[in-house]
Amino acid sequence: MNLPAKVDVEKDKLRQMHCEFNPLSRCDGSVMYSQGATVVIAAVLGPIEVKTQNLSIDGSYLECNYRPKAGLPQVKERIREAAIRDVLELALLAEAYPRSKMSVQVQELEDRGSIDACAVNSACLAMLIGGLPLKCSFAAVHCIIDEKGEYVLDPDQSETLHQRASFTFAFDSVEGNLLLVQTKGAFKIAQFNDIECLCRAASAEIFKFYRSQVAKYHGRSEAIAEKKEESMET
Repeated sequence: MNLPAKVDVEKDKLRQMHCEFNPLSRCDGSVMYSQGATVVIAAVLGPIEVKTQNLSIDGSYLECNYRPKAGLPQVKERIREAAIRDVLELALLAEAYPRSKMSVQVQELEDRGSIDACAVNSACLAMLIGGLPLKCSFAAVHCIIDEKGEYVLDPDQSETLHQRASFTFAFDSVEGNLLLVQTKGAFKIAQFNDIECLCRAASAEIFKFYRSQVAKYHGRSEAIAEKKEESMET
């Protein structure tokens, strides 16, 4: 795979974020989300009818599927899928729709680093747009320790080639509680604590991005509705 020319980005800054709402039509909500050159699309559907074996009178059943860019899901995709599901189950207000199913589908389009965090963030935006009941929104941040021992926030693919350790944290938007912790490699407790603080601070930027994009989306929707009403009156 030919990588694009690397853009100089500060190591303690997130890559540029973009999103497009409802690129898919046959679902309740969808979003195409990107950080840098990493692109993920997520779609949600629900509440819908649930099969008898998954029915619960206490809350809704959550279905979560992750698909790689090509081919069938392997072990690493199943691990990523399980991590996304764990975060969604903590954030979803399942009691709002008992005896029903909520479905979240995440499709990888391009992996150029920090795919785990991007997948979690795309799922959150899709759930917000799709109107699924949430206790809180959530944001995930990826960080690594490079071969020089420096911290690199939201690394691209080239920066992860010689990493000594990697970390993925997910935080909620209400109290900043940890919803997900994934680590790989060798590191010291002090380094873990430093990176958690770095990722926590970066999650505030992601929540700010959520608010601005959702506000733009609803403002645009209201403007379109007003234009339709005006055209019908005339």
